[in-house]
This record gives sequence, C-alpha cells and structure tokens, in this order.
Amino acid sequence: MSEILLGTVAIEPNRWGTITADRAPVVRVADWIAAIDGAGFDGLEIWDGHVTAAPDGDVDRLRSVLPLALFNSYADFGPGDDAARSREAAAEWTARCGSRAVKFNVGNDPADEQGYVERLASWIGELPGDTAAMCECHQGISIAEDPLVAARMFDQVGPADRLQALVHTHDAPDLVRAKFDAYGDRITHVHVNFLDFTVMTHPRLGDVVERLGEFHRLVTDLGFRGSWTLEFVAGLLTEDDTPAVLVEQATADLTVLREVLAG
Repeated sequence: MSEILLGTVAIEPNRWGTITADRAPVVRVADWIAAIDGAGFDGLEIWDGHVTAAPDGDVDRLRSVLPLALFNSYADFGPGDDAARSREAAAEWTARCGSRAVKFNVGNDPADEQGYVERLASWIGELPGDTAAMCECHQGISIAEDPLVAARMFDQVGPADRLQALVHTHDAPDLVRAKFDAYGDRITHVHVNFLDFTVMTHPRLGDVVERLGEFHRLVTDLGFRGSWTLEFVAGLLTEDDTPAVLVEQATADLTVLREVLAG
C-alpha cells in the first residue's frame, strides 16, 4: 500500500502570508495530530514553521503519534552567510524531526548553476546519513524546473539514495514524462496539488478523480512506486480556511486518494 502523508501546509491559513506578511504559522499542529492520525494518514510532511515556531516539546509529541516523514524546507541556496545559516538550520531541524527526506528548491539564477551544485552537495553532507534531499524542482522559482538542467545538476551532486525528486499532479503529462526520462530513478514522491493558479482555488479530490486517476496511471506506467503527500485541499483562501474544515476535507480527500491508488 502506498504511503500517504498530510502536508501540514494544507491546514495552515497563513501558508502564503495572507494573515501576516512574515508567514508565521497560526496553527499548532500538535492540536490536530489526533484528528490527522485518526483520519488514517501514514505520516506528515511537516511545514518548517510548524516545528521551528512551535512550543518546546511539540516535535517529540508529534513524532510520538506519526512520523515526520518529510521536512518541508525553504532553505536558501544562494551565496552568502545568511543563506548558509538557513541551510544549516534546515539540516538541523530535519535531523530533529527524524525525517527520511527534506524538500528543497535551488534558486532561479541560471548563471549560478554551478554555485547551486556546490552548495547543494555541501548541504547534503550536513544531513544525517540516512536522510535524502528531495528536489521539488518547482516551476517559476527554480532553474531545476527544466528537467535537463535538473538532471545535469543531480549527476554532479550525488547518487539517488541521497538526492531525490518529486513531481506534482498538476504537472502536464509531457513534463512528467520529461522528468522521468531525465532523472526517473530519483523520483520517489508526489505532491497531490490541483491548485488553479489563476484564481488560487483548489478542488475537492472527488471532483477531479478522473484527472487523479490519469496521473496515477501515467506515473505507474513510468515506473513510479513511491509515496504521496496531500499538499493542498479545498477551502484554502476562503472562509473555510481554518484547520478544522481543512482537516475534515483532507480526511475526505484521503479516502479518494486511497481508492485511486488501490485501483
């Protein structure tokens, strides 16, 4: 059975700084961990602010209920001391969370490609030996959005057990195929995200189950056998953007996702 995680960013109303510009979390995940566990999730993809800004003891409390399988990092891969400190902190928090992988994105400056390679390689050396760096390869914010650029960088940095990647359900099929062609052995995870970027809304999975099924068949045919995160759910940026409603929607979406993956 495929492992399904809840991305805690999905239940955070301030995920994009719409409440306070500093994007400080307004949700304490420990208050919702029993409901998340009861829904049947296999673990969490923990948004960095949900542990870095949490009260002392929350990491241990969360880990006692569900694995913090992925650490969702926003570490800076640019040059300079501040960026280096952000990467160091991300590595330290990943270790504290006991995560098997840490999500990252390099920057968007093509002229700094070799710098990203060198800083990424150094950062992986700071991670626990059994922890992988997982490139989100996010469109619009990272030069790794280009599969050929990403593959070129990855080949210089390290093997697939230390440097992995994910794909998104909203990626166009041709882009998904290009990513698998370029570095398919590194793709171990999927972000379930059908966000409509034009109006910033997200559907219920039950309303896009055919698209979800098509994506699942595509990546399965390409050899994917990895894990999945519910990254966003319906209700974001609406009056329903509250943890109670979002956890309830995530619970409903989990049922849909399990059925699709089982099919």
